[in-house]
Amino acid sequence: MILLADSGSTKVDWCYIDAKGKRIDFQSKGMNPYNITRENLLAEIEANVVSNLPTRDIKEMYFYGSGCSTIQKKTEMVDVFKIYLPNTEIHIEDDLLGAARATCGHHSGVAAILGTGSNSCLYDGENITENLPSLGYVLCDEGAGTNIGKLVLRNYLRGQFPSDLHNEFKQEYPGEEADFLNRLYKGEVPNYYLASFAKFAITRQLHPYCYGLIAEAFDNFFKMQVTQYTDYNKEPINVVGSVGYYAQEVFKDVAKKYDMSVNKVIKAPLEALVDYHLQK
Repeated sequence: MILLADSGSTKVDWCYIDAKGKRIDFQSKGMNPYNITRENLLAEIEANVVSNLPTRDIKEMYFYGSGCSTIQKKTEMVDVFKIYLPNTEIHIEDDLLGAARATCGHHSGVAAILGTGSNSCLYDGENITENLPSLGYVLCDEGAGTNIGKLVLRNYLRGQFPSDLHNEFKQEYPGEEADFLNRLYKGEVPNYYLASFAKFAITRQLHPYCYGLIAEAFDNFFKMQVTQYTDYNKEPINVVGSVGYYAQEVFKDVAKKYDMSVNKVIKAPLEALVDYHLQK
């Protein structure tokens, strides 16, 4: 009866639940409206979404997606889905509200996305009440994979790594300075390329130097985003995203510096969103 989706730029996690509670879980390609043409969106929905579903039985759809924060983009997405689900009540929301509902439920708190990119908000248990524009990886994305990856690559190329890490990085990512810079400035999806280097630090976070790089990125996240919200440290902070999930111990250490408690940290929001909507 209800269809839920957690959409990023690369993939969408879907869950359909019928009147008896039976589930159908599947994935499709990413559906960020800024990254996909209408034609490709139509083709993806037809080939990999409605083909998996009893479309006549779907009463409601909640689609939480990156790139779906503006009225214009929400309207575009509704118009497309209505072609295939004409009798369904369709709700298009941005991924930040999905993160808030998944981690906070009906309780107030600070909600954050810490994955390839970053975003955050103050949530009152029903709606987002305060939110700074994320502005993307070039200007911001503090604490995200792009931010950590940028610190890793910059420090390596400037010869600031300790010798053990320098040798490990060189073996894992062979190439000269020009190779990295050409790929970064002339290649496709530079944000994902930058974020790929975050893994080097996160998988070595027990190393004091890598711990310091991750902590620097998280400190900037708190300083530039979280502390800008009204009475920010009177609420717990909740996190969705692979970077926050795999580096959560570092995140919790930095949160203490800002007198904040960390409540829920989850890698992906879909399962929690299923619980949220079933309880609702």
